[in-house]
Amino acid sequence: MTLLALAGCGRQAPPSDTLRLAIINDPIMNAPLSPDIGSVLINKIIFPGLMRPGDSTTTEPDLAASFEVSTNEREYTFALRPGVVWHDGTAFTSRDVKFTFDQILDPKSGTLQWSDFSIIDSVTTPDSLTVKFWLRSPFAPFLTLLGHNAGIIPAHAFQGRIADAVEFNRSRPIGTGPFQVAESVAGSYVVLRANPRYHGSPPRLSRIIVKIVPDVNAQVAQMLAGELDLVTLEPANLSGLGNDPDLRVDQVSVPQHYYVGFNQGIPRFRSPLVRRALTLAVDRQAIIDGVMKGSADYPQGTIPVALGEYYAADLPRIPYDTTAALALFAEAGWRRGQDGLLRDASGQAFGFTLLVDKGNPSREQAAVAVQQQLRAIGVSVTINTMEFASLVRDYVVPRRHEAYLIWWNTPLDPDQFSYYGTAQSNNDVLYSNRRADSLLARGRASLDPAVRRAAYHEFQAVEAEDPPVLLLYYPRELQVRRATLHGLPALGIRDALRHTEKFYFAAGGR
Repeated sequence: MTLLALAGCGRQAPPSDTLRLAIINDPIMNAPLSPDIGSVLINKIIFPGLMRPGDSTTTEPDLAASFEVSTNEREYTFALRPGVVWHDGTAFTSRDVKFTFDQILDPKSGTLQWSDFSIIDSVTTPDSLTVKFWLRSPFAPFLTLLGHNAGIIPAHAFQGRIADAVEFNRSRPIGTGPFQVAESVAGSYVVLRANPRYHGSPPRLSRIIVKIVPDVNAQVAQMLAGELDLVTLEPANLSGLGNDPDLRVDQVSVPQHYYVGFNQGIPRFRSPLVRRALTLAVDRQAIIDGVMKGSADYPQGTIPVALGEYYAADLPRIPYDTTAALALFAEAGWRRGQDGLLRDASGQAFGFTLLVDKGNPSREQAAVAVQQQLRAIGVSVTINTMEFASLVRDYVVPRRHEAYLIWWNTPLDPDQFSYYGTAQSNNDVLYSNRRADSLLARGRASLDPAVRRAAYHEFQAVEAEDPPVLLLYYPRELQVRRATLHGLPALGIRDALRHTEKFYFAAGGR
């Protein structure tokens, strides 16, 4: 982690026990649903899981007090913390854990997590404080995934589908986290107050105000005005913060990969030749230098450098080679016409609409760079910007897109089966490669690091020949915070928010 001091101007002075955060969309406050980044972030605070991220390589118990793994690595037994209660005062029990995973394992519930946990054969509750998970086979990322997005929800709060519980999901969620919802105003903010019955260390803050601020420039303005305390920003925005000794930037390596995803249900994107050609036609280094100001790493495969030994550093770097790109297009049946556009034998031009969320300068600029670079080889790209929530809800999830520029923030584990395994819940690009499926299955089935490393390195080699997406870069997360804000672990913001009871402002406040 790199700490930098930034400089600035005057600001208002809010209470020193209140933290102000920003998210880019109205959240759905229900952990198994969480279709977007705004929902994920606030749900990390409201809904603890059985486990949570410890540091960059470990997972620690949260709602679980302890756990045991059977010798065949297929049975996990969790002893739950005694005395935990929901925000409404109801006792937390093993029934709630079983209920949550019954929802996760039912695709009809609206959850996007079933691929992560499809390995579960059954969940049993020997008593009110014991939960047993029976797996169909050994599953290496199980504990990590339990601490990622699998927050537990209360069985007593629902009747019918959890996706239909509008009041719970939008304004009155009930969790067991260190902060609970006190007020929710759509399109504006959510106020969280400290949970006096929290099972862990008492929260050091009294309130967290989560503001809905879709535009990154507006977030910068609010940081400068003293209206926010913690945001993640893009490199282009840092210069706008001036020279403020009251602000600091933490540069954190996170398991993210940014990419352009093509809908492979559309015939022109099905050929690996076409996707390799598109990959070769984009100058990633120019995007990293120009858009990301160097605050990103050059990508190789979808497993990022933040995952250490699982990143295949020995594979050849993806080149920028428009001549090779045009040769691959020609092999796939697309040649440049007299107008310079790529066309097939029938004369149909190769082009697509690229969706990107508005208000984020890095993603918008990256989309323009991709558009210009592909236009240079005869591919027509139309950019359509929209609110992030609409992009995900109306286009990505129902697969109504041609292409989109987005990112995955994965768990601290190389398992990507749910993202790129055939017909899996998070495989929004509809990628399908039998060899990739086999390697991803092997990697998640073994607890032997050497076996896993070999499987994931080979998977990245398969990606080089049959790319599931057009990789752009691995960003480093830029966390901008008040210099007096302490207690944040050295994690990406998503994982750090699992520890909000530790956050505090130093004496003297802001």
